[in-house]
Amino acid sequence: MKMKLFSIIAVIGLFTACKKDFDGRATESAGTENKAFIRFVPGSLAAARNFISVDGERLNGTALGMGGVFPGASTITAFATILPGARTIRVYDSAAVPLQTPVSVSATFDAGKFYTVYTYDTSNAVKALIQNDVFTVPSDTTANVKFVNIIYSSSTIPNVDLYSRRKRANIATNIAPLGNSNYIKHITGLSDTLEVRATGTTTALTIFNGFTFNAKRTYNVVFRGRYQSTSGTMSRGLTVMATY
Repeated sequence: MKMKLFSIIAVIGLFTACKKDFDGRATESAGTENKAFIRFVPGSLAAARNFISVDGERLNGTALGMGGVFPGASTITAFATILPGARTIRVYDSAAVPLQTPVSVSATFDAGKFYTVYTYDTSNAVKALIQNDVFTVPSDTTANVKFVNIIYSSSTIPNVDLYSRRKRANIATNIAPLGNSNYIKHITGLSDTLEVRATGTTTALTIFNGFTFNAKRTYNVVFRGRYQSTSGTMSRGLTVMATY
């Protein structure tokens, strides 16, 4: 199983390793040996035109808005590769007159590990959260699902559950703001509707329709936006992305 996972990772690396291009993205050598894996999810309120850089070298070629994913939400483009070690991550609004304050955070990235960088909070107080996604490949027909809660509110809000209509049960329960669940096994091969609910209630705060989890795959489901907003650029919602 380890050899199978390494083979899949190698394919991901070949698709996602960054090269110097006209868009100014960072230069990274092809291949995955002795590399760390990274992706970016902008979740600060009304995020737009967002770029991420590593030690001053820009990673994404296309600016992202809130709920976007770099390099992408599928298993083929799940992660980009960077050199391991101590690195400084910077996220910023690329507009000539930025509406969002930049944020920088330093962290150590280990070779062979997978990291997701989330931004959250308001546009004038953007913060960054770096999570190491530790997962195993399911040995049966299930999928692994992790629920990440980066929702924002200036007032106290309840913890939340991630509910599956297909399963008729919670996938994850009682997740606090800036908290996350472990990877949890979930049914696959059937169209599912996901709901986020305040813990202990049955009222949907947001709904994600028609998503099918695939067998032997791993996913992150991210609750982001402003808790009180149901429309507009700050609206609460879900981003579902494949990790493997």
